[in-house]
Amino acid sequence: MSLRPPQRFSNSFDADPLERALDYEVLAEKASTLGRLQKRLEKALVRLEECSADEADAQSTNGPAYAQALAEAGEALWYVVIQRELCGLRVNAAFYRDFRVPRSVILAMGPASASKASQAKTPQEK
Repeated sequence: MSLRPPQRFSNSFDADPLERALDYEVLAEKASTLGRLQKRLEKALVRLEECSADEADAQSTNGPAYAQALAEAGEALWYVVIQRELCGLRVNAAFYRDFRVPRSVILAMGPASASKASQAKTPQEK
């Protein structure tokens, strides 16, 4: 019995050159988008760190600035995880460790919306 390797690993010399060029362009765009999204996540994590340091000085760790920064970081992480999956990178534990993503951001991962911001307000502000 003979086994045939998956087409993904087969010799691409017999593929259409235009198809190969298109595949290359798509792959390059995916990688570029992932890089941009990771930079956005880095900036959001820095803002979150600054907010938590500022609010630690003010003795309030659940202020609206921190909640907004947490929602933005959660959304940025969500975009990065989706793009990583599109690029075929499915394991995120090492990524979280390398980027030093706090557990609170992982738990807040998802789309930031106006409803999240209003839920994040403290009872005194409502």
